[in-house]
Amino acid sequence: MFTAALDGLFPPPATDAIHNALRVREGYAQPTVLDIGTGSGAWCIDMARAFPDATVVGMDLVPVKSSSLPPANCRFDVGNADTDLENMYQAESFNFIHARSMLQGVKDFPSFFRNIRKMLRPGGVFVTMEGKLTTWDENGQSIEYKEEGQPGFSWFRKTLYHMREALVTRNPNMELFYRLTDCVRDMGDDVWEKVEGFDLDLPVGNFDSPTVSPSERLGGKLFAESLSRLPDSIRPMLLSSSLTPEGVDRLATGLRAELKEPKVKQFSRFMYTWAVKK
Repeated sequence: MFTAALDGLFPPPATDAIHNALRVREGYAQPTVLDIGTGSGAWCIDMARAFPDATVVGMDLVPVKSSSLPPANCRFDVGNADTDLENMYQAESFNFIHARSMLQGVKDFPSFFRNIRKMLRPGGVFVTMEGKLTTWDENGQSIEYKEEGQPGFSWFRKTLYHMREALVTRNPNMELFYRLTDCVRDMGDDVWEKVEGFDLDLPVGNFDSPTVSPSERLGGKLFAESLSRLPDSIRPMLLSSSLTPEGVDRLATGLRAELKEPKVKQFSRFMYTWAVKK
């Protein structure tokens, strides 16, 4: 989904820095990539194929069950990003660290970012991304949450509301997700050569908009397909919010119908932060 929307494996503004970090240079260690919270491992496999001279490592809480055979330069480790990074990987062992949609499991943000700094080699790149639990209109304005029956009500927006409700209870650092670029920058001027942010807005459902590029349209289509399965995959989380089991069922039905025929044109925003280590 993100690869399609970005038309690549990482945010376009970071492309040159990442390619530079992964160059093979005589007298230097082999370029190495770490994907924290790798999930299906698909991103790692694609990276390993795109950069055959690099070693690509995917890390997740559970063993990865990839849908395709990883190439020889790709491997997967099992570990907890909140507690295990310091013991699993040596200092200055990676040229590129990628952490996408996984920070909800991190409760000690200062320690996590210190470990990222420690594991990166000089000139190495860190990219992180989290979705913002609200929606946006075609003009980039935040859409106010509406209850069912009110004009502008959206089942997707309601889903995000209850996801946020549950996640804030689980992780008090949730609010920091919206300040990731500042969190990285605040580590100090002596840490990073460059720190920048990049927002990716994907349409929620199938609708036309002059603000959507062809790649974003494709990403939005894949996003809608994944959203149709979302209430089932996060059912335990939704049940830890104020929703009842019947409420979750109703939410799932409403969301699937809305994705086929959106009544509200809205976008979901994914916030990227990327930084180059001095």
